[in-house]
Amino acid sequence: MAITAEKVAAAPLVGGTEITLHSHAGGGSDPWTYLTLASQFSTSSATAVDVTGLGFAPAGNTKYEFEAMLMIRTATATVNPRVGLAWATGLTDGVAMIEEAQVAATVPIVANGNIAAVLLIAAGGIPNTTQSWPVRVQGMAVAGATPSGNVRIQLASETAATLVYIQAGSFLKYRSYT
Repeated sequence: MAITAEKVAAAPLVGGTEITLHSHAGGGSDPWTYLTLASQFSTSSATAVDVTGLGFAPAGNTKYEFEAMLMIRTATATVNPRVGLAWATGLTDGVAMIEEAQVAATVPIVANGNIAAVLLIAAGGIPNTTQSWPVRVQGMAVAGATPSGNVRIQLASETAATLVYIQAGSFLKYRSYT
């Protein structure tokens, strides 16, 4: 059941407690802009490169929140696809975190940072070449009066000349807020 500004749902939880869900009127549209990879992106560069189509240009004096959900693969087991995030110039503040699955599936590698530097996941490795592994990126950016360039997802191979991939269907979504 969809929750609208006119509807409030109450549901019993374990122990008889209820939770009430409220929704703000959204005008019927999704406030997120989705950028979705239509085809697989690959690189064998050990230096991070921009992932074509997974970046947005911030407008002046605007705040953004963004999230990405990526499916990564490698051509060689245990070679890590190193996901990164690069910032537009002219931002006054911003933070992000990247969480990437690794060989020990229960212990991800995490990169945290701010607009002072590009974020890039450390060396590691995923366990096979036949399945996708998850990466989550979350962040926020505050643009000054004249930002330039894009906030963008990047990818590098842990080992030069070994192909790593971000699969089609992976996405970056963003929206402005006040």
